[in-house]
Amino acid sequence: MDWLTSLYPEVRQVLEDGIPDCWPELRPIFDTIFAKPPPLLSVAILPLVSCHAVNGTAREAVPVSAALIATEVSLRIFDDLEDKDRPGQLWELLGEARAWNYASAIHILSFEILSKASFSPQIFRKVNQLFIDAFFYITVGQERDLIGLSNSIEDYWRTIELKTATAYSAACASGAMLGTENQQLIEACHVFGHHVGLAIQIFNDMESIWQPDGITDLKQGKITLPLLYGLQAQHPERDELLSLVTDNDIAIHAERIKEILDQIDTKSFLIWAALKEREQALEAIKVCPNAEGREVLESYITGMFGDIDLLLEKPEGDKT
Repeated sequence: MDWLTSLYPEVRQVLEDGIPDCWPELRPIFDTIFAKPPPLLSVAILPLVSCHAVNGTAREAVPVSAALIATEVSLRIFDDLEDKDRPGQLWELLGEARAWNYASAIHILSFEILSKASFSPQIFRKVNQLFIDAFFYITVGQERDLIGLSNSIEDYWRTIELKTATAYSAACASGAMLGTENQQLIEACHVFGHHVGLAIQIFNDMESIWQPDGITDLKQGKITLPLLYGLQAQHPERDELLSLVTDNDIAIHAERIKEILDQIDTKSFLIWAALKEREQALEAIKVCPNAEGREVLESYITGMFGDIDLLLEKPEGDKT
């Protein structure tokens, strides 16, 4: 893994070099990110590894990795502004107006980094357009989420394909573009990233109810995959659950809803769904010729499952 970790300082340097001299206050935001393990946002590793997996030179993907960090940070700020579910974030420290301003500037920074990269004009156009398309898709997914177009599993799946899977598929495809012209390999990395993104969103949905970093989705009145599963599955409390959702009482009865989801073993369903995404992701990259890069991609999605028994741990007091 030395070939990968040796590139992290270069990614940070490219990112820092892109910060405009007129706004040095942007720098501390990224200093905070690099000060915490892991030394890179996990999504930013994907362009480097995907490039390597298709027999490219991973260093060529360093600017894409740096640009991706800027994109991810801007999206996190926007997301925090919309949800306001975690204390101590930028919107709370600086105020909403300044947080919007920071997020907009950092988003532009991602394109500044790409424009300064030593890509050929053809590669630049492809990668730049991929980033533009991805951002549009992500914002469409966010819009669907904000206006409540995710009230069925089918609609919700479409939303997370746009909102989350797009970011990971673009990360992998952009790295592959820098390593090969073989469209089959680029598409393989794109498909891998798509399923990685879906698996990550499934875990996020699970954690936001059972291990939240802030206010739970249920207490915010959000309808996510665990709740949609509870509404679709056949069980004795289904009518009660449907009534609470129909009456818009999710937040008020968050604990009761969580209790029902525990009773019908919703966690097991979510783990099964994530495992299906892992299966498809691993199948996609079998064609990648570089075993070392391919193995890191495999470890990336396999590692997120950790100890499945721990994930499936019963709530305290439940001996069933």
